[in-house]
Amino acid sequence: MTLQPDELKKRLTPQVRESILRDNWHSHDARWFLKVSQEFGFDVGNRLNQITLKSMAKTDMRRVLEAIDCRNIESLDDVVAVFQIAQELYWPRPMFQGEPKVTGADSISVEVTRCPTFEEVKKAGIVGIYQCPCAIRFESWSEACGLGGKAKILKSIMRGDPVCEIALSPRFPNKTTKKN
Repeated sequence: MTLQPDELKKRLTPQVRESILRDNWHSHDARWFLKVSQEFGFDVGNRLNQITLKSMAKTDMRRVLEAIDCRNIESLDDVVAVFQIAQELYWPRPMFQGEPKVTGADSISVEVTRCPTFEEVKKAGIVGIYQCPCAIRFESWSEACGLGGKAKILKSIMRGDPVCEIALSPRFPNKTTKKN
């Protein structure tokens, strides 16, 4: 049997291609962290991971906003909507299980019940060493949306909690925060 490239390409549906690209990116990210940490120590690995994620998360969100032609984030519900889209693109179910939601007049939170990063960190035996950058990701996504704000990890699977909970208080420039 001679392999036919055109026939083989048909097997790579858009969903399969997306999954392969996503899996390769996650593998690259994990291996980069591990190799940097092995070469320079975990303090440097964690610091560089956080610096890189801060920049990359802004790029991730800007690309999502451009793709969905979203120019104005005006409410907490808008923040939740674009966070859900980005989350589903970068970490779809069942790989990642977490939902952003409005939790107050000026806050949202994401409760995570399954995290592939934690699963890999646990396999690598570095749970007590790895510093979760989720708060940095959400702050950077918020910044890419034209908002300020701070995020804080309230609960963490990495620290032994049954779930992760990340709280974010976005700051809307020149307006009061509103919920639709």
